[in-house]
Amino acid sequence: MVVTVRLHTTLRRETPQGIVDRVELELGEGSTLRTAVDALGISLREDAILLVVNGRIADVETPLAEGDEVRLIPAMSGG
Repeated sequence: MVVTVRLHTTLRRETPQGIVDRVELELGEGSTLRTAVDALGISLREDAILLVVNGRIADVETPLAEGDEVRLIPAMSGG
């Protein structure tokens, strides 16, 4: 199955073609959000990254389906 992952702010990737903020992932049936994050090589701290699937907040065990849109949004801090 193919899912789209949108990478926000510091999670975007720099490539020779420029900055990439959208990635299409081919995952096996039964994959979860954790599978997608692992495939991207992103170190996951759930308190540091907001996980969203199809516009809804999710957790790492959320199952994924063909055509899902995943958004990985790093927590911001400052003052």
